[in-house]
Amino acid sequence: MKRKKNLKKLLNLGILDYTNLTTKIGELDMPYVVCNVVPEIDYIALYGQPSTYCKTENTAVAFFEYDIVFDGLYGLYNGIRYEVKEIQDFYIERFRNVKYFIGPDYSKCGDIPEEENIYRQFMSRIVCIWLSMNTNAVVVPFVSCGTYRQMNYMLDGMEDCIVVAMNLKGPMGDPKQLIIFIEMVAYTVDHLPKLQCIIVYTTSTNTQKIQDVIRYATDKGIRILIPDNMLLSRNKSLKGGKSDGINK
Repeated sequence: MKRKKNLKKLLNLGILDYTNLTTKIGELDMPYVVCNVVPEIDYIALYGQPSTYCKTENTAVAFFEYDIVFDGLYGLYNGIRYEVKEIQDFYIERFRNVKYFIGPDYSKCGDIPEEENIYRQFMSRIVCIWLSMNTNAVVVPFVSCGTYRQMNYMLDGMEDCIVVAMNLKGPMGDPKQLIIFIEMVAYTVDHLPKLQCIIVYTTSTNTQKIQDVIRYATDKGIRILIPDNMLLSRNKSLKGGKSDGINK
C-alpha cells in the first residue's frame, strides 16, 4: 500500500483520490457526478467575491470569471493534482460556510485543441467531487459547450442529475454562441431523463430574450431558476428595476 501511495505521488496523480470514489462514463471516462436535490438558490456569488458567499441564506458560489481568477498556479485543481495539503486546507477554510456550489466553469474554446477542452471538463468534475467530499455544501454540476462538437461529451457522467447549471452571461452578447447555447439547452433537456431544474447565471435584464433562449426547457416542463447576482442587481438598478431573480 505504501508503495502505491509513493507511486501516486511520483506520478502527480493526486486526482486518483477522487476518481476512485466514482465511476467513469463514456468513451472519455468522464467522472460520474450527480445532484439529486433541487436547491432553492436565490443569489449567486462569484468566487472572487468572498464577502458575498453568505449574502443570503441560500447563496451559491460559482466560478463564472476568467479562469486565472480561480485557477492560477495555487488554484484548487493543482492542489488536488499535486496533493498540496496547504492549498487544499486554504480552500476548505475559504469555503467553510458555503451552502451551495455550482461546478467550476473552466472555459472551453473553439480555437484550441479539443484535448484541452476535454481536459477542462475533466478538471471541473474533479473539483466537483472534491467540493462534495471536503465541504458540507450541495454541488450543482455545470454544463457548458463552446462548439457543437463538445455536445457529444458534455453530459457524460451527469445522467442521473435532476438539476444542472448553465452560464448565459457570455452568449447573451455573442449571436453565434447564443445559437449554440439554445441548442445546448435543448440537448440537455433531451438527454438527461431525470432533469427537473436548470439554474441559469445571467447579468442581462432582457427578460423577454432570456425567456426565448430557454423556451425549449420551459415548454418541456423544466423549472428554470435565475438567481440574483451582483452584476444583475446593478444592471436592474441602472434601469430602475427590482433586483429579485427570475424563478419559473
